[in-house]
Amino acid sequence: MDFNKYLNFTTQQFLDDNDFVSWVINPTDEYNQFWSAFVKQYPDKKKSVARAAKIIKLYRQQDTFFNESRQAAVWARIEASVAVAESSKKIFRLKSFIRAAAAVILVSLGALTFWYYNHDEVIQTAYGEIKSVELPDHSTVILNGNSKLSYKHSLFSSTREVWLKGEAFFQVKHLNHDTLNIKNAERFIVHANNLNVEVLGTSFNVKNRRNKVDVGLITGKIKVSDVKAANTKSYVIMHPGDYIQYAAQTLSATSKLFHPEKLSRWSKRQFSFNNAKLIDIVKTLEDSYGYHIKFSNPNLQRLEIEGEINVTGVKSLLETVSTSLQVNIYQTGNNITISQ
Repeated sequence: MDFNKYLNFTTQQFLDDNDFVSWVINPTDEYNQFWSAFVKQYPDKKKSVARAAKIIKLYRQQDTFFNESRQAAVWARIEASVAVAESSKKIFRLKSFIRAAAAVILVSLGALTFWYYNHDEVIQTAYGEIKSVELPDHSTVILNGNSKLSYKHSLFSSTREVWLKGEAFFQVKHLNHDTLNIKNAERFIVHANNLNVEVLGTSFNVKNRRNKVDVGLITGKIKVSDVKAANTKSYVIMHPGDYIQYAAQTLSATSKLFHPEKLSRWSKRQFSFNNAKLIDIVKTLEDSYGYHIKFSNPNLQRLEIEGEINVTGVKSLLETVSTSLQVNIYQTGNNITISQ
C-alpha cells in the first residue's frame, strides 16, 4: 500500500476503502505497521483515521438484527454515539460499502448459526482422564480415559443419537410417559461399532474397545441390536443386571451380574475385577490409562487372580497384582514390565 493514496482522504473515504476496513476488522502485523507509520508521518490524518476506525468498531459491537427496521435503528445508534463521543454535530452516514459489508456479516451470522446447530460436537479424553458431560437434554455421560463421544449439536430435534469409541457410563433423561406411543425425539441411541443401544431413560455402561462392545445395564431397560445383522429382528432386550458382549459380528448370550453397580466404579477411579486374568487387567491399564506393558514370559498373561479386586488408583492395583500373583512389576513412567 502507498501513503500517497490516503493523503487527501476524508473520514468517509476511509470508510469506503477496502484495505482500511480490512485492517480495522482483521488487523495484521503488516497492516498495523503501515497505519502506525502513516499517522506518524501525517499527524493531520490521525483524527480522520481514528474516527473512521471507531465507526467500524462500533458497528461490530451492535446487537445482532434480522429485520430492516432493527437494522436502521442500529445505524442511527452508531452514528449518534460517534457524534456524541467526539462532541461533534456533524453526522457521518454509513455509505453503501459498510451497509453491504453488514449484509455479508448477517449472512455469515446465519451460516454460523446453521453450522452451530448442525455440526458434530466431539468430546475426547486423554489417557487417565475422566470427564463428565451434560448433553443438551440434560442426560449425563461420564467418559473414561482415551474415549471419544460425538453427536450432532441439533441433538434432540429428532432421535437423540451419540457415537462412542472407548468407554462411557450413561444416565439418560427419561422423556417418554407412554410406552405404547414412543416418539422419535424420546429415543436415545448409542452407536458403538456396529451395535446400537436404544434406551428411553436408564443408566448403563458401554465399552467399545479392541473390536468388542460390552454393555451392562444397571437400571431401566434397553434394546441392543446388531445393525449389520441380516435378520432385522436380531436384537436383545436387556433388564437390570444383564450383561452382553458383541464380538466378531456376533451377540453373545445375555449373562447376569450380581453387582451391576460395579460397572461404573471406574468413574470414581476405582478398579473392580472378579476372577480376572492378568491380561484383562493389563488391557484396562493400556486402554484407559495409556500404559505400555510387556511380559518377560507370555505365559504370565494367563495368570488369574481368584476372587474380587476392589482398589482405588493404579498404584494400589499394581501392588495387589504383584502380591496376589507373586510377580515382579517394574515401572518407569508409562512403561511397565511384568516378570516372574
